[in-house]
Parts: sequence; C-alpha cells; structure tokens
Amino acid sequence: MGWLSVRSSLSGSDHHVTSSKPSTEHVEDIKSTEDFEHVEHVEDTHLEYPLQPSIADNDLPFIPAAVVRDHKLRFSQGQGRAWIVVDNIVYDCTKFINEHPGGETVIRSFVGEDCSWQFWRFHEQAIMEQWGRPLRVGRTEGVRNRFKEIPKYFGPSKIR
Repeated sequence: MGWLSVRSSLSGSDHHVTSSKPSTEHVEDIKSTEDFEHVEHVEDTHLEYPLQPSIADNDLPFIPAAVVRDHKLRFSQGQGRAWIVVDNIVYDCTKFINEHPGGETVIRSFVGEDCSWQFWRFHEQAIMEQWGRPLRVGRTEGVRNRFKEIPKYFGPSKIR
C-alpha cells in the first residue's frame, strides 16, 4: 500500500502549460495495520505523567511549571500533549480535545497555561468531577494565566 500525491502539470519548474489534467506520483510505502497489531501504543503505555483518576489532588505527582509550559511548544509542533492547568492541577486533554462541547480551539488556546477563571465561568464543580478528574496527571505551581480576570457583573446597573 502507498500514499499518492496528486500533482497538476501547472505546478513545478515547467511554466509551460501542456495539460490541466492532474497526475499521480508514488510518495511512500506503508505497511498495513495487520503488521502493527502486536505493538502496544507507546503514547498510552509509556507516559512520564500518566492519568491519575483515583488519587487525591494532594497526592498527585508534582510537575514543575517549566515542564507544563514546555507542552505548549511541543504540542504546537505535534509532539506534546494538550496539558492545561486549572487551580494548579494539570489536566491532559489530548484525547478529550475533539470531544469538548465548546470546540477544540478553546483547549488549544490554553495548552501549557493556566485557564482557571475562564474554566469556572463556563463549568460547575460537577462537570469537573465527571470530566476533569479522569484527566488529571499532576499538580503544579507557578503557571500563570496570561489574561487578567475580568470582574463578574452582579446586580442591577445604576442609572445616573
């Protein structure tokens, strides 16, 4: 099996157009999935910080702020995990990112960062218990939210 690349005769170094019909070119040989059935999924089995759904927050492993922030660059390069921080707890949203009801852009914009006040504006504690607790990987300190929290509006406005 292999990948095919579709090329038009309009591309390339020859600027003389002879045909607008696309052609194909063999790019890469790949093995079928049957060849990999015996291999465990490395991403899931060899994580330095695995998911910790059943232990108390205080017993979570400590992850230095620099390691958390490093995930932003690594994730943008397609190598890191989608870690976000809420109330100094690190959540691995890598597998959840496509399921997030608010869309993946919300999580992507906070990878490697704190998003506590934004999170609590849209979620209740019950949501965190159901969906967040299974995604915990550790606790941290020193990861800051890059946005200043805006005041919440309570009560009627004063008419002057």
